[in-house]
Order: sequence, then C-alpha cells, then structure tokens
Amino acid sequence: MLMILIDTTPLVALCDARDEKHRVAVKHLDSLIPNEFAVCEAVLTEACFHLAEKSQRQRLHALIDDLRVQPVAIAYERTFWLDVFEWLTKYADQQPDWADGCLAVLSERLRNAKVWTYDREFRTTWRRPNGTIIPLAVRSA
Repeated sequence: MLMILIDTTPLVALCDARDEKHRVAVKHLDSLIPNEFAVCEAVLTEACFHLAEKSQRQRLHALIDDLRVQPVAIAYERTFWLDVFEWLTKYADQQPDWADGCLAVLSERLRNAKVWTYDREFRTTWRRPNGTIIPLAVRSA
C-alpha cells in the first residue's frame, strides 16, 4: 500500500467547492482511497491559511478524520529542516515555499510515498534532494 503525501492544493480543492480544482480533486480522491494518506505540518498550516472560513476548516477537519490522515512526524528532525533549507536554496529562482521543500525531502525519505499535488513544478522542474524524480500520485489537474 502506498502512502499519499497530500499537498496544499488538493486539500484546499477538496474543502472548497468553489475552487477551480474541486471536481478533479474529488475524482482523484476516489481513485486514491485504497491508499494511506499523510500530511506534514507545513501543508496543514498552509491549508488552514487558505481555508479561513469556519465551514471550510470544519470540512478540512472532517476530511482529515474520515480519511484517517496521518501526521508526518519526521518534520521535527533538525536534519530534516536543514535538508529542506538546502532544497529551497537549490530551487530559489522558482520561489518554492516551505511546504514544497518538505514534500520534496519527504518523498525521498519515505520510499513508499507519492505526492498528491497540482503544482506544475513537481512534474516539470523540482526533484528530490538526490536528483531523482518526485513520484506523483496523480498525473495532473
């Protein structure tokens, strides 16, 4: 069974029916259901920033609970943080955010994980710290 690391864009799309990616996110979720889901704290923080309304946060809470989304505890390691900073420096010209860096580093550390994101750079430009392609859970939005 795969672990699906969920990025901010799918979380926001699933919790906001007005989001342009809502329908495709629901469709992708249906296809990913047999897998385990995980979220790092950076992604959850970013999602809460974008989902400021009470009803949106309630949907996020329900989604996290219903899917049994697991936290990724590795994000608290000092070496993890340093690896993320190195990754951010490498791709600084594209201005990735902390959550992007966390997902890139986690995708290398968690071998059975795929990233569910709609950020184009994960498909076209960004790589794991070791230079390999970041495995994605879905092809595109």
